[in-house]
Amino acid sequence: MAVVSDAGGLTPSSLEIQTVIWLVIAIALLFTCFRFVIRLYALRKLLADDVAVAAALVLLLSLAIMYHYAIPPMFAVVQVAEGEKAFTASFQDQAAVYLRLQFAIIVLFWTTIWVVKTSFLIFYRTVFAGLPEHMLGWRLVAGFTALTYLLCWAFQLASCVPVPDYFILGACETPRDIHYSNACLYVAAMGDIVSDLMIMALGLRLLKKLQISRKEKAALGAIFSVGLIKIVFAVVRVVRIGVSATHVNPIWLALWSMIEASVAVVVACLPSFKVLFAHGRRRSEIRQAVTLKKFHARSNTGNAVQPLEGGDMSSATTQSRSGHTGNFYWHDVELDEELRLSDVPN
Repeated sequence: MAVVSDAGGLTPSSLEIQTVIWLVIAIALLFTCFRFVIRLYALRKLLADDVAVAAALVLLLSLAIMYHYAIPPMFAVVQVAEGEKAFTASFQDQAAVYLRLQFAIIVLFWTTIWVVKTSFLIFYRTVFAGLPEHMLGWRLVAGFTALTYLLCWAFQLASCVPVPDYFILGACETPRDIHYSNACLYVAAMGDIVSDLMIMALGLRLLKKLQISRKEKAALGAIFSVGLIKIVFAVVRVVRIGVSATHVNPIWLALWSMIEASVAVVVACLPSFKVLFAHGRRRSEIRQAVTLKKFHARSNTGNAVQPLEGGDMSSATTQSRSGHTGNFYWHDVELDEELRLSDVPN
């Protein structure tokens, strides 16, 4: 690595990089904990997509730890490449450590991003169960997502031939090596963005056929589109790093890779918050329904709420003192059950 391109602007210091890394890790950890608490509160259990998110968080923490140890030798490599420090024997050892860590970091970054995609695919796999038409689309998207991950590996291995030269400072400086190294960045970014868009399309396609109100469609559409947040950061990462005729600046690469990977984990947690709001609204509806039932039982002797044929209370007509009538339609099993079990004084 004789020359390192700069993305422009002031290069952040080692302390600034470390601060940002652990800050975004803390945010991702907080959102993941919220996701698990919400799932346990609303569903009383964790699902397969939760396991995928937990795996992504573990990978993200591993990525941060690797960067913690890679940042000091990384700055030394950049300083020597820019002529700010002299080339010494001890520097060679630092460079060897950095190059090994950097290879692992790149692979770990991709794996974190693609495991987050897997969590969304697992979720949609559950939603599409019993829908052959949608399952076909799911298989195509899952296959494309897996293919893009393998392409990242292929371009990374091709960026320095033979592969062992990757771990030797200055051994991968030919125009061909630099071309493949920079192409790897673009291929990974394009595969990342396109697969995110395809995963989003799975949910939006289903949304068209749902017989629900516009307000509910808008809410679900927002949930299915949270991947746009991740896409924005993926684009910013590629643009900010900057690719020229030399290798990318590893300092900016470290900063934006950690930010994007952390945002990916946060985005995977965002849809869970809808469950909390829906659960809270459902409990409010239950309380209102039970209150109405008790009120009509007290005020309308002989006109109490009567269950329909078969004991179903999904629709019941009641009359109040003012003489108004109204039909109550309960679409929630939990709501039905609580109405049946509520204690109505005679």
